[in-house]
Amino acid sequence: MDRIILLPLAAVLVAISADAHAQAAASPGTGTQAAEPAPAPDAARLWRGTIAYRVTMRGDTTGADTAVWAVRDGQVAATDHMHVMGTTAVVETRMSLPSFAPVSNAETRTGPTGAIESRLAYGEGRARGTLTVAGSQTAVDDAAPAGTYDQAALAPVIAALSLRPGAVWTVPAYSPYVRGVTLYRVAVGPVETLATVMGPVRAYRVTVSGGMAEMLFWFSEAEPRWEVRGEIPAMGVAIEPRSRTP
Repeated sequence: MDRIILLPLAAVLVAISADAHAQAAASPGTGTQAAEPAPAPDAARLWRGTIAYRVTMRGDTTGADTAVWAVRDGQVAATDHMHVMGTTAVVETRMSLPSFAPVSNAETRTGPTGAIESRLAYGEGRARGTLTVAGSQTAVDDAAPAGTYDQAALAPVIAALSLRPGAVWTVPAYSPYVRGVTLYRVAVGPVETLATVMGPVRAYRVTVSGGMAEMLFWFSEAEPRWEVRGEIPAMGVAIEPRSRTP
């Protein structure tokens, strides 16, 4: 997703058992190097504008995503409009400056399995709101301690960190679908040169693990940073840029 989540596909959010939710919330991630708390993000590192992506999922290349990162009204706003394999998602996360502490999240997803809607407000160490799945609404009132980010906005949070090869950080993020905070392991790999329709781009390869599926991101080496590519290998998902507009 915001270049939202972290690749906010409905396949990640629906048909997931309570056991899988609990496992995701408890998992510390993979890898042998010990992780440290992430440094403070800096909004000055973020590229601001609109990116159109092509989304491939399990061989289907018809998916599309439009992502917008912006700073307005003293907040970072990250929005996504995604359509893939018959599922449409609209997600907006707002975060305060300079901490990137989440302020609100609104998500609407529709598809063959029905509709999902989440409305959250953050404050006083809590995430409060509603989660509606197939017409059944559940009240949300969960702990989201200081230093917790919104899972749907992990991509801009990570892009705003002081990325360097070899860094391994822990990034806590809340999701109403997990109903708790997941400790994500963020491992920054080498800078690679990626071919894009806009020409070659040097980008950090970043592995994010600890949730339901390992995710890969490539963020531009040059600042302000933007997401050059995203993958969820276990799901056959790849997100590639088609255009970029300030």
